[in-house]
Amino acid sequence: MKKTFKTELHAHTTPASSCSQITPEYMVEMYKNNGYTSVTITNHFVYDNNGSPTDKIKFYLDDFYKTKEIAQKDGINIILGAEIRFSENINDYLVYGIDENDLYKIEQLLGYGIDNFYKEFKNKRNIIIQAHPFRDNIVLANPQSIDGIEVFNMHPGHNSRIGFAAKHARDNNLIPICGSDYHHFGHEALCSIKTETPVKDSFELAQILNNTEYVMDISGFTVIPDYIRKDK
Repeated sequence: MKKTFKTELHAHTTPASSCSQITPEYMVEMYKNNGYTSVTITNHFVYDNNGSPTDKIKFYLDDFYKTKEIAQKDGINIILGAEIRFSENINDYLVYGIDENDLYKIEQLLGYGIDNFYKEFKNKRNIIIQAHPFRDNIVLANPQSIDGIEVFNMHPGHNSRIGFAAKHARDNNLIPICGSDYHHFGHEALCSIKTETPVKDSFELAQILNNTEYVMDISGFTVIPDYIRKDK
């Protein structure tokens, strides 16, 4: 069966991500116009001491549910994800295969680091990906503490050194993904994964990524992750 259904893996809305210019309404419009069936909202979820966990998570989910409500009339699936950052450094990690309750678990673990997080949070239903690991000032995570890396990060304001990222994924048996890292007007929908059926929710997305049941579409160019990953 041909892989025709497009899913964005990395996108940010305002105000949940303070660095984003993209409202939920504009997000849906842009991805509808570019033929996507699913968009994963991966707003920033970082370690800080401001506000209660309940307030932080409500603020996070308000954008997600607003985007989801707007998208329903256009038949677009809005998928819950998160881009998380711990207290140990400025690394970012994309997490898929989560629900609202998982956000509370994540919040409790942000004061530690990725090694502890992977031990405490990892299960068969989720996927933990290091975002843009070859940008300036990023520290490569222990391959045993992540499931994959964002090989193709298409944010135009950063050098993600995708050749090094691709080699690192292959050499370390890591899931390779792509993401537009959409924050600003004009760089929407630069890449997607394409699947045989529409991706309906976060848990289904994690399963598809774990089983490498996708190809990557980089602005119309197909990239096939053709090395054989072994189970960890």
